[in-house]
Amino acid sequence: MSTHKLTLCLFLVFVSFSSFAQGGSQAIERDKTAIDSQVNRMVSDWNTHEFKNMDAYVTEDVDWVNIVGMWWKGKAEVKSSHQTGFDYFFKGVPFTRKSLDIRFLTSDVAIAHLVCHVGSLFPPDGIDRVTNRTPETDNLLTLVYVKKNGTWLLSSGQNTLIDPRATKLPTTH
Repeated sequence: MSTHKLTLCLFLVFVSFSSFAQGGSQAIERDKTAIDSQVNRMVSDWNTHEFKNMDAYVTEDVDWVNIVGMWWKGKAEVKSSHQTGFDYFFKGVPFTRKSLDIRFLTSDVAIAHLVCHVGSLFPPDGIDRVTNRTPETDNLLTLVYVKKNGTWLLSSGQNTLIDPRATKLPTTH
């Protein structure tokens, strides 16, 4: 093979590889944007205290472990349980999205870690009894998204209270 043909072949391989890598990178960015949008829908539902949009961002078999360890299974139970909580003790409580980190496990499965700030509330029923107000907190949610028919849907969620005292512990031995 002549040097000219070899150079041309190498150039075409490089261009093809670059285009493939760029296309893959663009697809990842599109997927991150789609997941980000679904997270925004969920946070919006929290702030409106209505979960009528939940059908558009969760799977039929979604499950959710809430902050006190209750494990809800299936869209109907997850939706109903969220609505009940927001009708009572989260009534009027603001939720502010602070950060989102998305990591892809496969091309159609992603883990998202959402940190949000939750305003003060009166558990368990939302009624002020003078001594039952909880302080504002930050929560860390672990969200598993799956891509079904081109749409990223929440398949599993778990919510953890961030204890500020724990963040002061040393991270090395």
